Amino acid sequence: MECISNRYVTPFISWMGTSCFLYVNDPETMETIFNSPYCTNKGEFYRFMAEAIGDGLFTSSSPRWNKHRRLINPAFSRQIINNFLPIFNAEADVTLSKFPAIASSGTQLEMYELLKRNVLEAACLTTMGQRMNFEDKSSSHIFEAYKGVTEVCVRRMLSPWLYPDVLYRRSSLFVRQQHVVHVLFSFIESLLQLKNNKSIPKGINEQQQQQQHEEQHHLAMNENKIENSWKFANGKMSGDPLTNADAATSAAIRKSKSIFVEQVRSHVEQGQLSWEDVRAEANVIIAATFETTSTALYIVCLCLAMHPECQEKLYEELSALFPEKKPPDVNNEHLEKMTYTEMIINEALRLYSPVPMVLRSVADDFRLRNNILIPQGTQIGIDIYNMQRNEHIWGPNAKKFQPEEHFGPNAHKRHAFAFVPFTKGLRMCIGYRYALMLMKVFVAKIFRQYRIKTTATMDQLVVKGAISLKFAEYPLCQLEARTS
Repeated sequence: MECISNRYVTPFISWMGTSCFLYVNDPETMETIFNSPYCTNKGEFYRFMAEAIGDGLFTSSSPRWNKHRRLINPAFSRQIINNFLPIFNAEADVTLSKFPAIASSGTQLEMYELLKRNVLEAACLTTMGQRMNFEDKSSSHIFEAYKGVTEVCVRRMLSPWLYPDVLYRRSSLFVRQQHVVHVLFSFIESLLQLKNNKSIPKGINEQQQQQQHEEQHHLAMNENKIENSWKFANGKMSGDPLTNADAATSAAIRKSKSIFVEQVRSHVEQGQLSWEDVRAEANVIIAATFETTSTALYIVCLCLAMHPECQEKLYEELSALFPEKKPPDVNNEHLEKMTYTEMIINEALRLYSPVPMVLRSVADDFRLRNNILIPQGTQIGIDIYNMQRNEHIWGPNAKKFQPEEHFGPNAHKRHAFAFVPFTKGLRMCIGYRYALMLMKVFVAKIFRQYRIKTTATMDQLVVKGAISLKFAEYPLCQLEARTS
């Protein structure tokens, strides 16, 4: 895509089969598209995701999207997201608990897999109010299913011969999709039944019933574990404490109205949403958080590992904020003071946007700023990745990791839509506050106590096109505990 971006002046038209694509990688045109009421629908390829994980906010089109976005928006307000800080802190501590043994042994690790498990745990907690313990073998099939569903959708997107449903449903890829979707839907259904004391719906076979019974039993065991942890934390139970993460998490879960499923309960009771809608939205929220937020967090860690001078400057900010070697939980006051941390995160997301390209479908004829008519049905490919690396926009160091040059107080003023890792406009990512807060907490906890090193360099990274950014190979990293 980079060679196309450099070869042609955008916006330009190309064809993919019978679909007309408008390719865009300049901020002026992006502003028009992101702010147009005729460009809020996702591109046709997103139907593959909708068929797999449900028609939620990430995939749905108007009028369904407009209605659901209006109803779900309050669940992602700043006030609600602030209530998730204890969960983010607890999951960061779970990640850190694995570091001492890795650092002392000198073992090299692939951090992406490690971070993904804890981000998925946080997503399940904040969406459904349930700790899954994805390190446990009894939950590992759910973790693998969330990985698998993305891989299935990407493979179908890259296989035009599988676009027709009649052919796809006869392929081995469809068989795999059915398997992972069944695992995910059984998981979400079990959580909803546990929350609402519902019986298992009729019309499913004995194997599905057995799997849901097993899911509910495992979830109930986790509920008891959290309940006992809460009692211990409040002096109502004697004996050995459970993990600090469980105790901290249980306290956050007690604020149950902050959890997504509780936020939308009133809409179900009023008939504005069905539990099937909630299931689809919950599945999409968890999958999107797992896929994009974990990718973004990994990119930040990898960029810092490749730029030790920036890592040391970050450490200076964190050690000033947290004088103790093992810092207390990150709070809102800390977050507001983490200015260099935010520069680091922004620069990493500029260079490696977690969602490299966004597709939109034109619902009605509209015109660009230059008065060119874009007809209804046109598919728009919005190339965020290459725009955010464009030297004409970001200067001669556009492809270098320079946080202060690009986001510092003396940075050149750029177009408001030149940096859009969470998109902007009418369909801006609903979870951008969530993602930024989670990343800041994890970065603060990790880099206050550890150095991360790697021998890899940015020019060795090969980016692959997908729903979210992927690398052809993931560099190994090494941990070093800080002494002060």
